[in-house]
Amino acid sequence: MNRTLSIIIRRLGSLLVTLAVMSLIIFMLVEIMPGDVAQMILGQSATDEAVHALREARGLNDPVLLRYARWVGGVVTGDLGESIYMQGVSINSILWRRVGHSMILALTAFLIFVPLSMIFGVLAGVKEKSKTDSIISFFGLATMALPEFVSGVFLISIFGVQLKWLPIVSVIPIGESLFSNLEILVMPALSVTFVMFGYISRMQRSSMIQVMHSDYVRAAILKGMPTRYVIFRHALKNALLPTITIIGMNMGWLFGGLVVVETLFGYPGMGSLLMTAIKTRDVPLIEACVLLITIIFSLSTMVTDILYSYLNPRVRLQGGQK
Repeated sequence: MNRTLSIIIRRLGSLLVTLAVMSLIIFMLVEIMPGDVAQMILGQSATDEAVHALREARGLNDPVLLRYARWVGGVVTGDLGESIYMQGVSINSILWRRVGHSMILALTAFLIFVPLSMIFGVLAGVKEKSKTDSIISFFGLATMALPEFVSGVFLISIFGVQLKWLPIVSVIPIGESLFSNLEILVMPALSVTFVMFGYISRMQRSSMIQVMHSDYVRAAILKGMPTRYVIFRHALKNALLPTITIIGMNMGWLFGGLVVVETLFGYPGMGSLLMTAIKTRDVPLIEACVLLITIIFSLSTMVTDILYSYLNPRVRLQGGQK
């Protein structure tokens, strides 16, 4: 227990350092984006005096380090500031509802691609070099090479235009909730699933093949144990360790990939909000969205490391000896 706790404490320390460094990088990258926010808000016909007055009112003329410190202080206290483009509107009131929608979409995709990827990956690994293995491997490679926007257009063409089974756009009608329009989740979730399926299923296949060729699995089979018993009792647990790492790391990538999917389908999530903020150069909103994606990615990586350490005794022992 003490070893696991020490691993968690070290991971939390690394997480805080990572977030501190990333917050500075995010702030500086947004700062060097081309274009003048005040000019975009007021329009090209605005006078220099009006633009200068707006920059002063929004604190855009303050030194960079002062603005960074002010932004970080607000983030730490939970105040993300106000949207520049949507003047007077709190970012907290905009962002968190969109985050909830993205979480639901990510969870839906997760519940689809993780079981499917692991089942087909195990099946391909157990039936190495068979026709089943070839079909699953080919489909995995094909989906890996297919960007989200391509698979999204493909799904829209078939299920939205040709068959008319699902809505073409994933828009929530005014006055209604997402839970009363769950059908809008199907195509965006499937679009994400295609890419994730390839990565995870191929990792699971490779890991399963390696474990099935190990000495202890061969010895168990030679002793006359049923193959299914050997697979599920001995091989599967060890074969899951690399896959768990890939799943955890891809959860952070998933939220970054949602930007493309949500924009394509018009889904009201954090990704489409980030695209809107970039188009309008809404600096505080861009910083909040990107920082939140960074936090999600860092947390998923940390949880993956801790889970991997817990499931792998060798890593846990090494962590306790340091």
